[in-house]
Amino acid sequence: MSAMKTFLCAAAALCLLGLAPSASAAITGAELLQRCSASEKSLDSGEKLSANEALDAMWCMGYLSGLLDGFSINDYSVAGARVMCPPEDGLTRTQALRIVTKWLREHPEAQQKNGRRDALLALSAAYPCK
Repeated sequence: MSAMKTFLCAAAALCLLGLAPSASAAITGAELLQRCSASEKSLDSGEKLSANEALDAMWCMGYLSGLLDGFSINDYSVAGARVMCPPEDGLTRTQALRIVTKWLREHPEAQQKNGRRDALLALSAAYPCK
């Protein structure tokens, strides 16, 4: 690879890293509820979503997929303690969506906190380890 190509690749990578959201820009529970409400609307009513609602719905399902996949890799444990025991046949994104949005609506005081934290609290409340 020429020096110019190497330089351009490095510059592009640095630009992309600059566009990535910081850890302090984590989504809140309120934002998670707002975006996931579009997914619920699509599932429950079957009505056509606006372009923004469709983006929110896709974002929500992707977020929940990543959360579930990442959490399951560590056997649903946080700091070495298992905090969630889902059914043996697994947990679907739709089930997670229903659990998380219901929990967020029931806990409006938590909506200003970290959305990932809220989602994990909702799932651990729904599937406690016995």
